[in-house]
Amino acid sequence: MSPRNSQFSREAIIEAAFELVRAAGWEGFSVTTVAKAINSSTMPIYSQFTNVRELEDAVCLKAMELLKQRMLEDRSGDRWIDQGISYIRFAQEEKFLFRALWDGRNVELSKEMGKGLNEFISGTLLDYPLFAGLNEMELKMVRLTRMMFAQKLAYWLNVNSNYLMEKGIPDSDDYIRRASRAIYEGFKLQFQLQ
Repeated sequence: MSPRNSQFSREAIIEAAFELVRAAGWEGFSVTTVAKAINSSTMPIYSQFTNVRELEDAVCLKAMELLKQRMLEDRSGDRWIDQGISYIRFAQEEKFLFRALWDGRNVELSKEMGKGLNEFISGTLLDYPLFAGLNEMELKMVRLTRMMFAQKLAYWLNVNSNYLMEKGIPDSDDYIRRASRAIYEGFKLQFQLQ
């Protein structure tokens, strides 16, 4: 017996749902709108996914993969700075996907994705020169502080793309670079004083 609606693959359904969320957020997403996007009834969707939550989670995982790709982009020649810039640009350029990642729709998945993103970032910074010589706790403090800064800034720029301009800061990339260095230098000085 062949699977029902095999012409509509799981990947095609996820891609359609992803593009709907990317364009209009969760408000633009429903099983009906996904079915319309793939030019079918809802039956193929329910044959590939046990419930709507499973499809929503697949959209979030796809958004996370896009975020990770973006975080590998070379923007300044400094990996750690580039990651901060890329994260914040993702929040600005992919407003609905950024919100979908962290909106608490599935708290357990958000925790899992956050942990996975942290591990991904850590893996890309294993040989980062500025972190050489920092012990595990020092490294954790520097990275956690910059992560909290980037997350909050990303949130504000996602909601209001002119947020920094309104505060008199015209160049967000430079601001991220300077703030990241200030976090690093400030902690480094404290570590030396201990």
